[in-house]
Amino acid sequence: MIRKLFTAGILCLTVIGVGHAADLKNFGGIGIDGIPWADGRIAVRQLVAGGPAHLAGIKPGDIITHIDGKQTKGSDFRQMVDYRLRGEAGTKVQINILRPGEKKPRVFILTRRQLVLPHK
Repeated sequence: MIRKLFTAGILCLTVIGVGHAADLKNFGGIGIDGIPWADGRIAVRQLVAGGPAHLAGIKPGDIITHIDGKQTKGSDFRQMVDYRLRGEAGTKVQINILRPGEKKPRVFILTRRQLVLPHK
């Protein structure tokens, strides 16, 4: 009985916590696992191998400063991920990256796609 309640609770939390983008039938992303900085910018922690960001040349340690022209600094991390980075597969998103050691930001226009994450 407790096991069934625990499983149901986890399933419920998972379904409730998935966010706007997962509500889309054709949900997609760019394959970035990011960490929020205190000021709102997003540091790239790791990439999905073969994902749009990886294929475009984005690297771990890069800092996302803008998503579709909106500054990440001062923004809510969850909102940025759920409503800007994620979206319908096949749609484009522009991200500006500041790479450590470089002064000039890099601009990437990526096409979101459905990603398959490897099992651990």
